[in-house]
Amino acid sequence: MAGIERLLGSATHGGTNTAHGDLLGGLLWRAPTAGQGRSRALLEARSLTSDATHWAQAQVGSHVRYGLFQPRASEEGVRLPKGTLAAAACFSRLVGERAPNAALVLTVAASAPRKEDRYFVVCLEDGVPVIDVLSNEIDARNALGGEDRPIWSDNPVAYPNCETADFAWLASGGDRLARVQPMPVNPWPLVGAGLVASASLGAWMLVQHVHRVEADRQSAAAARAADPAPRYLAALAGQQAAMATERAALVAAAREIFGYRTWIPGWALASAECSARTQACTRDWVRRGGTFEDLRRALPDDALEMLVPQGSSVPALDVARTRHPFKVARRTMLQSGRPLHALQAAFSEAGPLLQRWRTADVVVELKKPALWPRVADVPATFVHPAAVLAGDVDLHNVPGPFIVEALGSAPDFVSWESVRVDLGEGSDARGLLKFSATGVFYVAAR
Repeated sequence: MAGIERLLGSATHGGTNTAHGDLLGGLLWRAPTAGQGRSRALLEARSLTSDATHWAQAQVGSHVRYGLFQPRASEEGVRLPKGTLAAAACFSRLVGERAPNAALVLTVAASAPRKEDRYFVVCLEDGVPVIDVLSNEIDARNALGGEDRPIWSDNPVAYPNCETADFAWLASGGDRLARVQPMPVNPWPLVGAGLVASASLGAWMLVQHVHRVEADRQSAAAARAADPAPRYLAALAGQQAAMATERAALVAAAREIFGYRTWIPGWALASAECSARTQACTRDWVRRGGTFEDLRRALPDDALEMLVPQGSSVPALDVARTRHPFKVARRTMLQSGRPLHALQAAFSEAGPLLQRWRTADVVVELKKPALWPRVADVPATFVHPAAVLAGDVDLHNVPGPFIVEALGSAPDFVSWESVRVDLGEGSDARGLLKFSATGVFYVAAR
């Protein structure tokens, strides 16, 4: 026992023999996570304290803390006396309910191997220990802190208003929970070790078979990697349902744009756009003496957005944008019985229509198509009977009277994604409204 310096109530250690058991100080007190049982709480507390071997409990009402005894290097291999009590738990038992923030200061007299007195200090919070130290006078006073607490002590000179206390009185607060007990064994590491051993044995028995299977798998994977067709066809199947918009929605949006007001009190319309990609219709306004409240009153169903000029972080005051939702259904163009034509055949069929548009000053640009959809590790030159090419369509500078017809009568392989109008200035109605539209066209790769 001589190796355990924190025993307070044993005559062989300079303390006082008690009828209730030896007293042990200097434990670490941990509060468990709410809702845990005692075993799980102790394992949790132990995980926060390295090499704890014993525990005790202090409880006042619903407040619980576990005190953990962690042997010092000089205490390794030294057994605690049977029936040892956690001194801080005894103090909590005696005064915790009537003085939940009380403190205890007791003197541990010097002994032969220790020439100076030591001081045992306990501080309670909510009736249970938070500080439990055995140290010199300076460290003890620091541990006690400056908080105004009711104090129990055997030194009325240092603490004039203290309640009288000694080790015999302290030990009288010992109960079953205050007794220091060995930490419970966590069975899971043993179970885990058994499972690991079983798994290792099974792996060793199957290693030759696994090697053969892995070699076959690698050969099959190399063969699949050399053929990009499965990856491309899987991507095509997954994305084709959303490749095109329902044209009627874009035509309806263009008709609605004709009904927009170009002027509201204090604001002039600069442009308007409906986009399937952003799922919104927007209108950009230029201020002509109005305020944002004028826009809100005139368009109560639209959301108002502030526009930030390029290079600035502050919204502009003379422009604004209003927005309302624009829902567009999407569909596939790969329908049975209506296959896509190759590029040359598609343009040969649509050529007369596009030529008539050009005669009417309806300018349309169809850019060079590329493989669609793009898939990693599938080359852009990939050729397959089911492969699809996609290119951008740009319809611009369309006079107002022709935009609805152009959107509705466009070739079937074109999917419109947005329609826009920009307002000019002047008295020429033809020059005031300039429509444009963007989209995607799809053709077969061959």
